[in-house]
Amino acid sequence: MAGDPKLLIVDDNAAVCSALEAYMLRVAGWPVVLTAPDAGRGLLLAAEHAPEAIVLDNRMPGGDGIEILADLRRACPTARIIMHTSESTTDLQLRAHELGADAIVEKGRPLDELAALLAVA
Repeated sequence: MAGDPKLLIVDDNAAVCSALEAYMLRVAGWPVVLTAPDAGRGLLLAAEHAPEAIVLDNRMPGGDGIEILADLRRACPTARIIMHTSESTTDLQLRAHELGADAIVEKGRPLDELAALLAVA
């Protein structure tokens, strides 16, 4: 539905997208979950749907998440943006926060931690 809160997941790994989508719909209660397999499609969906929250992988073919982070922040200034990545270096954390990420969650952490960071108040 048009007024329902939307979550956007941007990750090139289809299994990760599918698992996150299922969890966020069934367990976390997101009524609308959109997925994008790459950075370019993620930017298009963000601009088109103005999601309230975004889960963003970093390493993807065709553009890393960190490269589109500032563009996502401009497209969705009030969205919660969480980097969900297998690499969580101090440099990446600092850069992600500078570019507009609200948090970084390492892949493999319990999904309830990610869901809590995405919760729409």
